[in-house]
Amino acid sequence: MPSPKGMKRRQRSTDSVKPVVATPAAPPAPAENPVLAKLTSANVTVASVIVFVAIMAVSAVLLKPHFDNPTITLTEAPLAKNTEFQLQPGEEYTYAYLVNGTEVNATYEILSGSNCTIIAFMETDPPSTSCVDRWGMDARGYNSMLENPDMMLFDPWMLALTPDWSWNTTMYMDFVNDSQYVASMDYQVIRMDTWHGREAFVVMENVSGGEPQYEWVDAQERIMLMTSGDGYEIDLVSGLPLDNESG
Repeated sequence: MPSPKGMKRRQRSTDSVKPVVATPAAPPAPAENPVLAKLTSANVTVASVIVFVAIMAVSAVLLKPHFDNPTITLTEAPLAKNTEFQLQPGEEYTYAYLVNGTEVNATYEILSGSNCTIIAFMETDPPSTSCVDRWGMDARGYNSMLENPDMMLFDPWMLALTPDWSWNTTMYMDFVNDSQYVASMDYQVIRMDTWHGREAFVVMENVSGGEPQYEWVDAQERIMLMTSGDGYEIDLVSGLPLDNESG
């Protein structure tokens, strides 16, 4: 369901100055993610799109009254990667997000960093970024996901895919004196497929207590081509050669 790119960034405003006594300008508003903002304005729950982020957010809300400074930790099964991070500086990828009938676009640019490759989410001002090494890892060092939740196009586990691949990880919410189990995540390649002319791994992702979601991962570039679940779909619309006559 390709759609034209066209998201505009928001402009910040400052308070006016009174005639006699100067009123200091309001501090700049924090960077806001227009993709998530538009979904929220349409009464769409972002939890249906970002499954892991939803788990973290809900758990923090429920448990914070009893504990301070919660952090997320992951216990991951061993993972053998068979390729390095494939994206190169200068590349750009745009995705169409369709959630309960609301569609928005999100663009990522690949930049050169200091001893890393930068993935920049261009729908915030300034852009939201992640810095990954040759094996797709950021400073936090988890294969399940990058620390920045805007990075929907890539997760480090994508570099380990084979036609018979499966893997699992467990998420915990850690507090000063306690650790609470949040969820287990199971991943499995269920088949190889062709998506708009691109060879793809179809990965089923099961989060305990939730509905499975499915992700089409490009076999060559190892990024998300498409993902779908209950009430949402995200599709790559530009950045790779796509045959739009096929699905």
